[in-house]
Amino acid sequence: MYHKFRIIVASLAIMMLCVLSSSLTISYFTDTKIATNNFTIGNASTALSIYDNLADEKHIFNANDYSPLTDRDDIKLYLQATNDGNIPVYQRFRVVIPKALASAITLNLSDMDNCSVETNSEHTCANENYTVSYNPNVNDTYAEYYIVSNNILDLNASTVKWATQGLKIDGISSIDTSEFVCSDNSGNNCKLWINVYSDAIQTTGFTDAVSAFANFAETYN
Repeated sequence: MYHKFRIIVASLAIMMLCVLSSSLTISYFTDTKIATNNFTIGNASTALSIYDNLADEKHIFNANDYSPLTDRDDIKLYLQATNDGNIPVYQRFRVVIPKALASAITLNLSDMDNCSVETNSEHTCANENYTVSYNPNVNDTYAEYYIVSNNILDLNASTVKWATQGLKIDGISSIDTSEFVCSDNSGNNCKLWINVYSDAIQTTGFTDAVSAFANFAETYN
């Protein structure tokens, strides 16, 4: 199952908002072509939280704090997922960026090992708790950061807060506003969604999180 937050990015009128979506429950099984896999009957589910610091859980991320949005590299964004289902799961975050914004918005991955952040190419980074990969060409619409927890998430357990420095904004003024959904013809009040998802998948039948999510059917809304 996944939970997600949405961040609205508006150009010119420029606002950012963060909204927790209603929860969904979906059934997910391993690839039926792998005959040796075992199946677990249960609810693979996580609850997603986004904070603006590492220490205080009362400080929920509020994109209004960064309005109007300008080029900057200090937008704090700390993600955490809690297993609220009834089976152990592999867990990952997905930061989904519309391609119209992909050249301007990146994750600041300064605390990751052997990482070179480029928005036009695939790359992978890692630290003790997470492995991060970026795909600029998920489909015709999105680019994505995949933030995979290196450890199994047990029942009622929470991941270590994703300790990136957050979002880095560079080149907002150069974005082609024709790619935005605008409220008028002058290029004002233009909005695109940045979605943050928490995906969960059963551990049974998979050797690690990478192989588990290789079979995961991604959903966008």
